[in-house]
Amino acid sequence: MKEFTGGHPLVGRSGRTLGVRIEGPVRDIPVADDGSVAPATGGMSVALDQALNLPKPRLPKSLGGEGRDPVFKMDSAELSPALLVRPDRYPHACVEPGRRCSLTRFESDLTATLPYWIKVYE
Repeated sequence: MKEFTGGHPLVGRSGRTLGVRIEGPVRDIPVADDGSVAPATGGMSVALDQALNLPKPRLPKSLGGEGRDPVFKMDSAELSPALLVRPDRYPHACVEPGRRCSLTRFESDLTATLPYWIKVYE
């Protein structure tokens, strides 16, 4: 993810930030007409277990990939009950809302994890 000041990821709505894409050709999670999002429909993509499980375009050059951004990690035990990690096809998983909620609430819950992300590779 792109780095913000203080060694934490940048928050935003792109595939290179802490957040989800909701517009454009690639969307991470569908947003209902009422502005809500739901579990088991998608979320922020993460790689499980180790940085080497990232796809080559996201893997930094220092690890043999093509990525331009540092790699951050966090312990899933730090997630609030409002968020859940749903593995879909190993080693890929989604950080999703734990219950139906507004997109704004989901994005706030993701942003609340900011202090727990640690940069591990440049």
